[in-house]
Amino acid sequence: MKCVGFRVFVKGLALGSLLWMTACNVPIEAEEETGEFVSQEESSLESPLVPGVPCADGTMEQIFSGGMAGCAGKVTWGSRASLCAPGFRPASAREWDTLFLGLAPAHNYWTNDDLRYSGVSGTCSVSYVTGTACPAGQPMRVCTAAGTDAEGNTCNWTGCGLLANTPNRFFGGCAGNTTAGTLCVPRGCADGSVEQTFSNGMVGCAGSTNWAGRAALCAPGYRVATAAEWVGLHGTSVPTHHYWTNDDLKYTGSAAACYVSATVGSACPAGQPMRVCRSTGTDAEGNTCNWVNCGFGALPPPNQYFGGCAGNPTAGALCVPTRGCADGSVEQVLTSNLVGCSGVVTWPNRNQLCAPGWTASTASTWTSQHGLAAPRYNYWTSDNLRYLGTGSSACAVSTTSGTACNANQPMRLCTPAGTDALGNQCNWTHCGYQTNTPDHYFGGCNGNTTAGTLCRL
Repeated sequence: MKCVGFRVFVKGLALGSLLWMTACNVPIEAEEETGEFVSQEESSLESPLVPGVPCADGTMEQIFSGGMAGCAGKVTWGSRASLCAPGFRPASAREWDTLFLGLAPAHNYWTNDDLRYSGVSGTCSVSYVTGTACPAGQPMRVCTAAGTDAEGNTCNWTGCGLLANTPNRFFGGCAGNTTAGTLCVPRGCADGSVEQTFSNGMVGCAGSTNWAGRAALCAPGYRVATAAEWVGLHGTSVPTHHYWTNDDLKYTGSAAACYVSATVGSACPAGQPMRVCRSTGTDAEGNTCNWVNCGFGALPPPNQYFGGCAGNPTAGALCVPTRGCADGSVEQVLTSNLVGCSGVVTWPNRNQLCAPGWTASTASTWTSQHGLAAPRYNYWTSDNLRYLGTGSSACAVSTTSGTACNANQPMRLCTPAGTDALGNQCNWTHCGYQTNTPDHYFGGCNGNTTAGTLCRL
């Protein structure tokens, strides 16, 4: 980023500074006489986030790493989300396992997973699909060591691990234990706020952090988006803040006509790559971009709103869900790469419910991986499924044979009752795949226009 010799040559010229910027052709903000760009200590460039209150009643009984909080209460599993404040959601069992860092629960807490059990109390484990199911609405949850808490919630089993008996991850409960508090984590951004929402769950998290600290702005269950994900997901939305991507982006061109790439072009100074910028050079957090309105991989159009570089050391971050569902929550875990995402969308919009990198699953993947699990919500698959048979429990679906449903209303996965908690309906239920038996929970068809989505990695 230095052009010291050229600068000495033009220093006495009236247009020296203009020639300097043009000849060096770099997005640089300010220099001292040596030709070095001016920088500050990284610690002075960061402004601490002020996290939102994670519990709906304005209190938080326990705080863990990553912004996860324990919200005491006495609610049923179906009402677990009611204890989380706006901008927060119930944590998954895996998030508890990752974020509690050895701090024992002081209250009994629901997770967002319908957990099963194996073993006996004190020598036990919980799992998503294997083991024995608890009664409906009474899954295994996180429990105090004693099994009881100040709110009167009880766990008859305690001291269970996750997927294995050891180490102890404080899971327990099950039959007859109908209430608990909830573990809540931020949705999208680590401070519980979301400045911008884009498609497939990508969010813009405002902040003023250096590039090395960019992931700290993303909530648990989210990661920093790539530049390609920004391009693919922002649609017609323009950035209202400056945001880091996860790519060490280079630049090509000039301030008037530029583009960025992860592989070609000129590198910015370490820790100051090109990033996504609002069209004006400074955002509400004081982050600056001296170049703006750059394309991605080629000169605009289209404008992909990249910019920044030397002398612009801070920004917010673009964050996307790491797993499964576009809203950062996962309603049902079947395997490590197959999840159920609740929602009310039409079949053409099914992929909108899947996180970046995930897509609607085929029907055959469901049949091979769901085991004994039934759908907790109605879910679209990626297949335009036809039907065979005479009605519920005497039917099958196929991609090639049988009768086609109305356009954009194919057979899909259905709850055993046919209607889910979001109001999606299936008029046929309990259909098999290719043959009537075994029951693989397919159903629906004409007049049933909406569902969630079964998403796979």
